[in-house]
Amino acid sequence: MSIQFLQQLAQSTDKEIVAIAREEGFDITTSEVKKLRPYLEQFSFSWLFLGIPKDILVEVEAVLGRKRSRQLIALFTK
Repeated sequence: MSIQFLQQLAQSTDKEIVAIAREEGFDITTSEVKKLRPYLEQFSFSWLFLGIPKDILVEVEAVLGRKRSRQLIALFTK
């Protein structure tokens, strides 16, 4: 996953993010995107080297559930 792609996501509307996710085979609603957007905005380059902080993972899991949160994270690490 490139930095440019993450920056593009941050600048995309909720509906655009839903469409992008669906193109990647991940089903997400606009209300879920709204809940997750603050974490996208907190993205740090250090996450690429050190991994996503545990507190962020817990919050994402609270929104999407364990299975779907793992699927989403897998999209960002492929």
